Amino acid sequence: MESKTVYVEHEASYIETCPICGKKALEVREAVHLQPYLGRTLIVSRLCKNCGYKRAEMVPLNPKKRKIVVFKVSSEEDLYARIVRTGTATIYIPELEAVIDPGVDAPFFVTNVEGLLGRIEDAVERIKVLEGGGETVSRVEELKRLIERFKRGEGELTIVIDDPIGLSDVIASAGKVIREHVGGS
Repeated sequence: MESKTVYVEHEASYIETCPICGKKALEVREAVHLQPYLGRTLIVSRLCKNCGYKRAEMVPLNPKKRKIVVFKVSSEEDLYARIVRTGTATIYIPELEAVIDPGVDAPFFVTNVEGLLGRIEDAVERIKVLEGGGETVSRVEELKRLIERFKRGEGELTIVIDDPIGLSDVIASAGKVIREHVGGS
């Protein structure tokens, strides 16, 4: 997939009422950029000058057909494959019984396999803290040991990304990624 130079097509800014403090101090900035992998993308950032609330989001403007991407991690080199995930995509890792679902506030992110494993490791650690029970703690510790093995390049791991807007992807060595476009024209 070819990477293109990012450019600004349109920019605007205005002041709105902050959803947190209720003051008309929320600076909203919008820009349409051409982003690598995503194409035309609306980037919206919000910052309240009164209470400090901030939020940013990226909204792809040219969705495609649903795409399912499968990547088999089988070597240490594969840990550096790039993962591009939109906020609409679900990521499955069957070997860890892990699912990263999209949600209302799901972020767009670009990381590598090692970084994705780190995100899952952080999530299971949060579960351990929130649940705190004996069986939960032992399952979390077991998952963390398994994740550490995969981060060292030991064992095989499958990453499946299901994106209804078709923009998520895995950027890896030729022949290592299976992509299937589903539905639509």
